[in-house]
Amino acid sequence: MYEYLVVGYTVGLRSEIEYFFNQSTWSVKAIPDPEVPDPACYAIIAVLTHYLAVTFSRLINRGLPWCCSAIIASAEAEAELLARKVVLEVQPPWAKAVRRLDEPITIPASSSEKPEDRFRSAEFLAVNIIAAEPHVAFV
Repeated sequence: MYEYLVVGYTVGLRSEIEYFFNQSTWSVKAIPDPEVPDPACYAIIAVLTHYLAVTFSRLINRGLPWCCSAIIASAEAEAELLARKVVLEVQPPWAKAVRRLDEPITIPASSSEKPEDRFRSAEFLAVNIIAAEPHVAFV
């Protein structure tokens, strides 16, 4: 996911996020600390966990829990899904504790330039990374 984000390959990033969502035993909050020595890489990975949590919680709030088919073929199946307890995803503790980078870095937009202010991600800016808001919402 890190590499797809950095090179701007949105389709690849979204495919990886969808794959993660379809793993019933995986949880965003359980992602282990990668302990990456490069502070910029570490910060990017931490911010990605935010987007995983937001994207998955969006789907869960819409009634599509973990590892659920995107096609719900019967009223009974829909009723069963709606009856499930809603448990939203959160970032892992290590990701919330990532330090802000001393110097800003930029993940260029597709035009190889800094993203326009209106498209910049607040989550990335919080760790001193200038990057566009990734297009990670699906369904």
